[in-house]
Amino acid sequence: PGSGKSTSAKILNSKIPKSMVLPADGYHMKLSDLKTQDLVYRRGAPDTFDVERFKNDLAALKNGGRGSFPGFDHAKGDPFEGEHVYKNEDVVIVEGLYLLSEEWDVKEMFDVTIFIDADIDKCMERLKIRNKVIPGYTEEEIIRRVDEVDRVNAETATAGKRFADHVVKSG
Repeated sequence: PGSGKSTSAKILNSKIPKSMVLPADGYHMKLSDLKTQDLVYRRGAPDTFDVERFKNDLAALKNGGRGSFPGFDHAKGDPFEGEHVYKNEDVVIVEGLYLLSEEWDVKEMFDVTIFIDADIDKCMERLKIRNKVIPGYTEEEIIRRVDEVDRVNAETATAGKRFADHVVKSG
């Protein structure tokens, strides 16, 4: 988190004709579906996403399917339907933290993979600012959550770096 994935995906989208971005963030489980306070607190960890739906949507896209896909806004706190619409684009840029993870097992669905290699400490500082919009947390709680949860998520995602076709350094 905080490495520049979303920004990089938007830049690629602006440079590649007939492309769209599909962020994995839209596949966060709804807060009401997270059964324990621990899962709510750790939201953003690999097991707090609807990975099966994500895989099914990727497979449908790969097989020429059309449709709309969920989006996510940190300030709203839950995914919402219909944010991203596939309109027969030639390239779908899929952006997400765990796309190269063994746990999600989706890396073979992509033609090309890029890992954005960023300094985790710098990412955590960016997140402490970005995550202030998350409802229900004080600034102190956000800072603690970034250190306890987001740092672990970043370290988990880093394990997938070895599977990337390309590694790009982020500043």
